[in-house]
Amino acid sequence: MSDAHTLLADLFRREAGRLVAMLTRRVGTARIDLVEDAVQDALIAAMRTWPLQGIPRNPPAWLHTAARNALTDRLRRARFEVPTEVESSAEKASDTSFPGEEALQDELLNLIAYCCHPALSAPARLSLTLRLACGLGVDEIAGALLATPLSVAQRIVRAKRELRDLAVSFELPPVREVVEERLPTILQAIYLLFDAGYLSTRHEQWSRPMLCMEALRLARILAAHPTTNEPPTHALAALLCFAAARLPARIDRDGQPIPLARQDRSKWDRALIAEGFRHFDAAIGGDAISRYHIEAAIAAAHARAATFDATDWNEILTHYDALDELYPSAVVSLNRIIALRYAQGARAALDEFISSSSLQDVQDSLVYRATLGELHAALGDHESAAVAYRAAADLAGNDALAELFRQRAVAVVERSD
Repeated sequence: MSDAHTLLADLFRREAGRLVAMLTRRVGTARIDLVEDAVQDALIAAMRTWPLQGIPRNPPAWLHTAARNALTDRLRRARFEVPTEVESSAEKASDTSFPGEEALQDELLNLIAYCCHPALSAPARLSLTLRLACGLGVDEIAGALLATPLSVAQRIVRAKRELRDLAVSFELPPVREVVEERLPTILQAIYLLFDAGYLSTRHEQWSRPMLCMEALRLARILAAHPTTNEPPTHALAALLCFAAARLPARIDRDGQPIPLARQDRSKWDRALIAEGFRHFDAAIGGDAISRYHIEAAIAAAHARAATFDATDWNEILTHYDALDELYPSAVVSLNRIIALRYAQGARAALDEFISSSSLQDVQDSLVYRATLGELHAALGDHESAAVAYRAAADLAGNDALAELFRQRAVAVVERSD
């Protein structure tokens, strides 16, 4: 992939939601399909011209101009009247400055709240938010929600139709409705967006820091907004700060992942870690403990450890016990087993891994096979470890992760010789 295409892929995922939000504000939610098509038109135009003409001086402004022009054309072809502010702003968009951040933040927040309308089912809200506001593809959304691409696509179509039939406003609803009915889904969508950027097993890029930083930006907006300045919001912001702080240390010069145990912690962003602890302090005091509180506590334990060996794995295991009890899932069970390995040994972890009923449905996942390989390798069963690592490589959705596990398979085989 060329530098222009790589930049564009990352940039588009970051800017797509902003563009949809701004243009929908101007033409109304009834025409959101035209808006989405126009934003896609801008991406296609950029893919055709940037590799030939070079990356523009201000890529976001270029996309902004192209999307506005495309929307104007689509409205005219559909025989809709073009709002004056769309045409005038399209002309102004040729300026090198991108629209004010404050306006964008408010509009994007409105779009997320719109997608999370309580009339929709929880899966539909998440699917629509990840698609429209976060710019993720259907396949990525399916992977994040453990669903099929077809079901996700159908959810998105139905959700748009339902909101259009209900004539749902793009304006933020009353404060109580946002906090009680929409905020949990909004926070979950941001969490999933960060996760998609932090480690993707289905995308050609295993790590996309730009998505992570966009998710963190959204969490910061919500933590600072008087409507959504709630303990779970600060807990999520803390979690994302702690995780984002590790980004510079997670990838080597060849683009390969560096496991937590081998990361150079001097590369961790100390300013982000300090911000994470400020949000963590602000998260204390609510009536309920969210999953973000517990996960932030786990991330804080890692952030406090000067070295991998200095990590308090017993504390982390205790947090995973609480997470597994309150918010059980296969992913939580796998992460708890990893903590158990370092707290009580690989044998105890493997015994629980094999006997865990919650892992039956994820036996064909990359994370399951990779964890199995780690446990066998720690116990000296190099042949079983190699088999598990090869299976993980076959399940990887990108070359970097596949190569990582192939190398681990080779390494454990050489160890046994």
